[in-house]
Amino acid sequence: MRQLPLALLLASAACVDQAPASTDNSSTAQSAIEQSNGGETTADEAPMFGDQVAFDAMSIEADTAVSDSMASDPGVTTIAAAPDVASHRLVIAWGKLPADPNGVARDWSGSLTISRGALVVSRTIGFEAATDHLDPRTSKDSVSFASITKPFVDGLALRVLDPTPSSADPLTLTYAPANGGASYTLDLAQLATGPLVVDAGDGFKIVAAALRDHDGCEHGFMRGRWHQLLPNLGVYRGLVVGPEGAVIGHVRGIYGQRKNGDRVLFGKFIDDAGRFKGILAGTYGGGDFQAKWIAKDGDHGIIKGKYVESADVRGGMFAARWADAACAQ
Repeated sequence: MRQLPLALLLASAACVDQAPASTDNSSTAQSAIEQSNGGETTADEAPMFGDQVAFDAMSIEADTAVSDSMASDPGVTTIAAAPDVASHRLVIAWGKLPADPNGVARDWSGSLTISRGALVVSRTIGFEAATDHLDPRTSKDSVSFASITKPFVDGLALRVLDPTPSSADPLTLTYAPANGGASYTLDLAQLATGPLVVDAGDGFKIVAAALRDHDGCEHGFMRGRWHQLLPNLGVYRGLVVGPEGAVIGHVRGIYGQRKNGDRVLFGKFIDDAGRFKGILAGTYGGGDFQAKWIAKDGDHGIIKGKYVESADVRGGMFAARWADAACAQ
């Protein structure tokens, strides 16, 4: 995770409200879940909520920018310039969920292939130099890689270019392992309704979220840890990323069942400097969550995601997409 300059931390902390008591305490979280908006406010915060230690403890996978040679390939630039092209951003990750530090490693080396059009890699997620790398690009519609996971996940942030979008012939993305094992195909039409989790056997899963490029609005993804404190009560922390996958801020929140039986979720997200971006207020259950994005002037957009819960602070995971009202669909 990126380290912020000490001067920035001190300067920011001096001009914002003090952080509330940590909701990692189950009593504090239970009290906060009964409050309006989970006790969150629209005040600015210190960067990373002034709580880098808690974020570091969750070991959220780092990402690295990729300079993909295929981005300048004439075949790709021609598709990107086509008048009817549909451009999507997609984040896909694979690994053991919930994470198991004592479990076996899995070799995911293989390829991702789109049914038509082109793929451009924006970033790698969780790749380690000793075991993981992208292979040289040889085809505009396929990306091959080496990846071994234990206990966390690896992944990619991609730009997906569809030259002939059609509801009658949905675009698909297929993961095929190099060792000849089972392949898995994702329908981007399904991803249009929200993130997907695919069971890859033995507790391993593939998680994907996508959104369509839209110049006229704010949109992107969130990813991080989903930590159960007690049954029906927990906290989450994560990274807020832009459409290309670069980290632009942070999110924290709580989820749980209120005394009246409602299963609710609250949170707050800020930019890299700690400036308030929005409050999350919604519901969760069965691995899905959805929340309103509430700005200072009221409802501003939607967050929709998937989660895998774990009592281990590093074991659970969530992935979501966020967008303001101009492109929330």
